[in-house]
Amino acid sequence: MLYLLLLGKFMAFMKLPLLFLMIFSASTLYAQLYIMPSDKSDSYIYAKDRLIFVKDEIHLTENLHKETQASLYLRKDAQLLQGAKISSLNNGSGMISIFQAGTSNAYDYNYWGLPIEIRDNNIQLNDIIYETLGNTESRKAKLISALDGSSSPLSISNRWIYTFSGNNYSSWLYAGDHFDLLPGEGFTMKGVNGVNMNEVEGEPINAGSAHIYDFRGLPNNGKIELSITKDQILLVGNPYPSALDLDKFLIENTSSTGIAYFWDSRKDGNSHYLSDYEGGYGTYSPGAGIYVPAIFRKYPNGAETGETGRTIARKVSPVAQGFMIIGKNDGKVFFQNSHRMFQKENPGISEFKSPESAIPSLKLNIELDSTYIRQLVLAFREDSSPDEDHAMDARKMDASPSDVSWSLSGEPYVINVRPKLDEELIPLRISLNKETSLQFSVGETNNFNPDRLFIYDAKDDLYFGIKTGYLKIKLPKGKYNDRFYLSFIEKLPTTNSDPETPEGFKPKPPNILLNTIDIFQNNREERLEIKILYDSGISSLMVYDLNGKLVFNRSFKGLQKEFTMPTGNLGNAVYIVKVNTIDKLELTKKIGVRN
Repeated sequence: MLYLLLLGKFMAFMKLPLLFLMIFSASTLYAQLYIMPSDKSDSYIYAKDRLIFVKDEIHLTENLHKETQASLYLRKDAQLLQGAKISSLNNGSGMISIFQAGTSNAYDYNYWGLPIEIRDNNIQLNDIIYETLGNTESRKAKLISALDGSSSPLSISNRWIYTFSGNNYSSWLYAGDHFDLLPGEGFTMKGVNGVNMNEVEGEPINAGSAHIYDFRGLPNNGKIELSITKDQILLVGNPYPSALDLDKFLIENTSSTGIAYFWDSRKDGNSHYLSDYEGGYGTYSPGAGIYVPAIFRKYPNGAETGETGRTIARKVSPVAQGFMIIGKNDGKVFFQNSHRMFQKENPGISEFKSPESAIPSLKLNIELDSTYIRQLVLAFREDSSPDEDHAMDARKMDASPSDVSWSLSGEPYVINVRPKLDEELIPLRISLNKETSLQFSVGETNNFNPDRLFIYDAKDDLYFGIKTGYLKIKLPKGKYNDRFYLSFIEKLPTTNSDPETPEGFKPKPPNILLNTIDIFQNNREERLEIKILYDSGISSLMVYDLNGKLVFNRSFKGLQKEFTMPTGNLGNAVYIVKVNTIDKLELTKKIGVRN
């Protein structure tokens, strides 16, 4: 028999040899949901590509036959949401069945969460994860002690099942066969080798490094809390049989930094040795609306491999996805039903393994020794500060021998969210374990288009433009925390013209900043570029070497706002550039010519 309470109204039960209730509507809503078999037949709901919403509790009774053992089947991204209850009242001997596909073979990890309850402390992983046999039929996966798991029959190696809570490598805790996770805790599990081309709903169970696992049990529901301490790194996972609004979860959890970190690794690894692992942690900031891909490193020494991970949508966390968070202070992190949402996996929104952010931002690329690229994000919000802001600024997760980061209070960050200030120098933190060649360039900008972008070298008092080119320098081994900065210039408003000035010229606004005269040595194009970024013009240009010798001199007539001078014939050295404007301003800057 199947009892359905539809929005509080009793719906007559049906008695059939087998009740196969297909859900095709956009969504199905229940006040309570009771599913139980009769003495002679099984009863279940089969939801495909749809949302099921239950306002209150769910009661499930296990079916009689293994082919239809579960009470509620969620297929093709079908998901279950429940009302805003603090405690879960879900009960019964039955279970839901929900799929999720891994993205790794037997040599690499996925980070997981559990969408279903753990009923007792003696549970094993294969009491939760089943091998898919058909649309409704599954059997318990095998747990094996061999190093490599396999796809058919599904055999999961128990050697690679860990949780994490701490701040160093020793904080990995072996879970193995005895799987007594707290709700909301995440875990690692390596994938399986081989393929299984049997199809369920038109998709192969495993076409290669993408095995579909069947999670079975009572659905998690209500508020779920975990303890966290300051600077503690904690592996958590989406605990619900639905998508998770990751932005909302991170922003509301103020005991964490509000940043999520995702493991990513080289595809198709072939070794279990730690020294052969190649991967890293990507970083997602909801306040910036941006995900910074992982830089792959070899472990445990952190040497770079030259590869980076994929750019993956992170705004929504799909079913059973695990990720790391960091404690901001001692307290609790929590999941609750208001964090749940119905969202099918989509490359532009939600993937297991972000849509373009409307927040103004730029990506700064720093290539180290032509080996790998460190990507840093700078985003601008009026409600931010130059210091660390919750769910905005993202600390650097993994240590490395040589790297570049933003510097906030002297600490390394990969995402920096701050208010837009015209004159601000934004500090970089550089740490090198050997002499290293660095190349700075702009990766991309989003809703932000400054006239120029510079790397400022405070030691030599030099500005190097990188918006249309790059800066390549070689630095000795050491730490550089107060030397290099990112700088940008923004065009200022204009005022009415003065009839006694040259035709077309308008006087500068009051309190004009001298750095709105852009002097840029473009070594890539072997030329000096001069640009006036307010309504004035160039009167004269002179270039001197450091001995005071005049190497170039030119006067201008009319409203000349831009000028380029070839520098390929100059020797590699530092020169002094003096620019006079028609409104009687003078700016002198040093440039470095490197042909």
